[in-house]
Amino acid sequence: MVVKLFGPPPLVRRNFLAMGTEITVTLAPQRRGQFRSVKRAMTELKILLRNFGHDGWAWGYGALAEFNRELGAGKAPTIPTSLRPLFDRAWEMRQASGGLFEPRVASLVYLWGFDSVERIRNEPPPPDEITAFMQALARAPDYTPNADHYGPAPNVGWDFGGIGKGYIVDQALDLLAAEGFVDATIDAGGNIAVRGQRRERSWRIGIRRPLAPDDDIDAPDLIAILDARDESVNTHGDDQRYFIHEGKRYAHILDPRSGQCASGLRSLTVVHSDGALAEAGGAALFVAGTNHWPALAKQLGIDQVLAVDDRGQIAVTPKLAARLQPEPGIAWRVIPAT
Repeated sequence: MVVKLFGPPPLVRRNFLAMGTEITVTLAPQRRGQFRSVKRAMTELKILLRNFGHDGWAWGYGALAEFNRELGAGKAPTIPTSLRPLFDRAWEMRQASGGLFEPRVASLVYLWGFDSVERIRNEPPPPDEITAFMQALARAPDYTPNADHYGPAPNVGWDFGGIGKGYIVDQALDLLAAEGFVDATIDAGGNIAVRGQRRERSWRIGIRRPLAPDDDIDAPDLIAILDARDESVNTHGDDQRYFIHEGKRYAHILDPRSGQCASGLRSLTVVHSDGALAEAGGAALFVAGTNHWPALAKQLGIDQVLAVDDRGQIAVTPKLAARLQPEPGIAWRVIPAT
């Protein structure tokens, strides 16, 4: 007797640690025979993301960390071959944003203690140490695309924390597609990217509300729901890595113009087909702040943005507002098209 199975194959969900966060991968196989390929695809995916987490981390013992040690010592080290495309892309975003996205802030991130949850401070670093970093950054040379070396730039280091996940998750989805999984999503700790669809509909993504210490327990966890296909949904917020000193919140997104923590916004979400642009562009918009992010978004070609300011007010671009399903009790202002 042959038992026939009807309906689409069930979703496959896997969780693992990589790049300092929990990765959640969801696959929507198109046929049951694909289950034989899941283990191989997931093994390749883990290798890709874990290798990137090792070599692309600004500290530790990987390729970028070794590059930074030599650079900080006043040498002009060779740019790691595997990371050269990311160096180029990060510098491209730095130039396009007028320096509001700055990849050469590893020393500043370390100074603030935001390189690791174990090192988060309970008060800002001394002003003279911030000034010393800003002077070192001002003296550092510009980067030349496709260069073999960079430097010398004493006391400066590169950090891809504001672009790396978006960049590598797009590659990870390409890997899954090459293995036959064209309908998939990867959640890398606030960096969510999707390909294809979930069965007969789009992937459904929740845009979370930034948390505050005095939150009402009954307040909604989400701002809105978005049906997404073939795009990244990247959220930067001040509630994930921060400390509070004398009643003021100091969060991990740093303003490279001052060396201080960016202020004015609680969270900012960018939706875009390019994961690296969504992440790095979102970081630059967060630094630009409440009054200036719309103009910068236009400059960068980003037309789907949701921003929550430090008063809890929500602003959304017209194109994204037309796609969102707000949660009960949530209201926003659609900013005028410019």
